[in-house]
Amino acid sequence: MRKLWAATVMAAAALATAPRPAEACGGFFCGRQPVDQTAERILFATNQDGSVTMVTQIQYAGAAPDFAWVVPLAEVPAADSLAVFPQLALTALDAATGPQFQWPDDPSCDLPVFAGAGPTASDGGVDDGGVTVHLREEVGPYDVAVIESTDPAALVDWLRGNGFRVNDAMAPYIRIYTSEGMKFLALRLQPDAEVSDIQPFRFTLPSGSPSIPIRLTAIAAEPEMGITVMILGDRRYGPANWPDVEIDDDKIVWRLYDWPLQTNWTALVARGVDEAGGRGFVTEMSGPTAGIAEQVRNTMSSDEAQVEARDALLPLLEGNATITRLYTRLSPEEMTVDPIFRRTDGPDVSNVRVLPRYVEGRDMCGGAPNAESAAASPCDFAACGAGGLCRVVEVAGGAQPVAACACVPGTTARTTFDPSGQPMVTCQDLRMSFLNPGDRALPDAPPLADPCATFDCGPNGECVPMNMTPTCRCSAGHVAVGAIAADGSRETTCVLPDEPVPASFYDRRVPPLPDSLPGGRPVDVPPPAVQAASGGCNAGSGAGSAGGLGGALLGLLLAVRRRRRS
Repeated sequence: MRKLWAATVMAAAALATAPRPAEACGGFFCGRQPVDQTAERILFATNQDGSVTMVTQIQYAGAAPDFAWVVPLAEVPAADSLAVFPQLALTALDAATGPQFQWPDDPSCDLPVFAGAGPTASDGGVDDGGVTVHLREEVGPYDVAVIESTDPAALVDWLRGNGFRVNDAMAPYIRIYTSEGMKFLALRLQPDAEVSDIQPFRFTLPSGSPSIPIRLTAIAAEPEMGITVMILGDRRYGPANWPDVEIDDDKIVWRLYDWPLQTNWTALVARGVDEAGGRGFVTEMSGPTAGIAEQVRNTMSSDEAQVEARDALLPLLEGNATITRLYTRLSPEEMTVDPIFRRTDGPDVSNVRVLPRYVEGRDMCGGAPNAESAAASPCDFAACGAGGLCRVVEVAGGAQPVAACACVPGTTARTTFDPSGQPMVTCQDLRMSFLNPGDRALPDAPPLADPCATFDCGPNGECVPMNMTPTCRCSAGHVAVGAIAADGSRETTCVLPDEPVPASFYDRRVPPLPDSLPGGRPVDVPPPAVQAASGGCNAGSGAGSAGGLGGALLGLLLAVRRRRRS
């Protein structure tokens, strides 16, 4: 019974807050455990004919006319495969495969008490000013084009001339993929569509292995962006050219009196990836699809959205014997190599993890709220990035202390959001700003104003715009604290931490960018006096929206690499 605590409380919370009667809920699509609210989600499904179906979630905050989404592809997708996909189906599968945490197998741990129109066939491509137009369709709320050109300038001109917002910062990255012979899937909202109409997008490529062209994603990504990849196939999948990162369950810190139950799992993943050199995926789950398919199949509901989600998800599950879930957290400067996924050997991986009672000598069960809060530090749950160091800051008014970040030279502190949607600070590489004050989002647009003109980092910080989002470069010895203002805007302030930042910390640097990843803004950073540790700067710390680019968004980008013939 003790091990079922989390699931029992989740079910009770779902019943207490459900907007519809329980009998209208279809089981699999009812309230489930919380998911990473800020992660990009991608679903790959391999098919018996060798094709690969892909579903990607599209996140965007801004004006509908500014929306643009560009995806490099190795092949032209089947015209009759272009479709929208229910967000509910993707979110529910994410929740079903995500980490589930069991109560410690220790009888002395007391349980807390909580209060209650379809696409048409392609004609093989039409030449339009040096650009081959393979497909041009209306799919749901989207105007969709699949185009190809050996001339990246001609391709950019075509996109702009057809209403797709592509700015100059994207051109070097588009050139990377045109040189590799890639096609491009481009989406924009139709003139009468609203941002609220944005849905996940689905398409099928004739052949290949799942891959993410993540170099292009670096232009618009938030630092420490979560990426969840779910792969349906005949066996387990893993990264082919990135390392597998393993997380020690004995390091999972958790808070007894938080609801929903809060752990430092995502922070551990972020640090593990940093220690792997900024590349890596954690296999959070791999196993048979039969049980999940049965739950989806048995969804009996009169709710139209749940029925639609069931009918979209079930064929993908029934056509594949195994599902693998991979997770990572990356910052833009780490998006230097496109990850490719392939079949791999290995046992099933359960998504159930047993919480440890003791972590590095600290008793997570605590026994009382005050004792428990002392056991878990705010820095346990923070991810300051490879160029950051976490320190605790006391908050005036008796509020709980918070995590803050010191940043190495060449980086700046940006307020973003943790997986629960709460504000956090991460150190971002200053070179990864592709749109700056005075630039033009488009050639004929007016110069961009400086977002730092009205932003205050406090007396110990300097505001630096990053992709038109204000960030703070704090003076030595100071750390950045993030918050969200009453109007929803981000706030970042430089303050003194409770524990001093070692002077040697500022001798560290983030690694140089490879030639294959052109940066945005030139940054003059003095050479380091001491070589940075390979594990990044979080070591020894004591344990929304894609802001910028003038509203033009390159969402999480997908591709399928051609299989090499033997």
